[in-house]
Amino acid sequence: MRHLTRSFAEGALRRGRQIEQLLEAFEQDGRRGLRWTSISPATRFHGFIVSLHTVEDIDYRLTVDEYPSFYESDEEDFGQTIGETESAEEALDLAHRELAANPARWVNQGVLPDEYNDYVEQGRPLGRRQPT
Repeated sequence: MRHLTRSFAEGALRRGRQIEQLLEAFEQDGRRGLRWTSISPATRFHGFIVSLHTVEDIDYRLTVDEYPSFYESDEEDFGQTIGETESAEEALDLAHRELAANPARWVNQGVLPDEYNDYVEQGRPLGRRQPT
């Protein structure tokens, strides 16, 4: 089973692991892009950071987290910080509220390439990711 239940996602975060989710594909100015989110344990405080990553879908076989930033001004190495929370529960709620992250679509760090491959196999549809 690839996707984490909420309690497994919370547990992964509490154990110091990052979780990720592919949010959507979009097109702008003739270029294709992807938005994905990550929640990671903070290194400078005892909490969690919710980040949004906006990358160019360049259609070759790098992993999604290696794709170049869609916007030149982005500091894409770390993504755009959406917020910082004290608890794993608050981080998941923040991602859902601010980014419309699907509570049932979180994956462990390193599994996002599998999510991307599913997206490619579905014909690279634009819009929000739909459960398969």
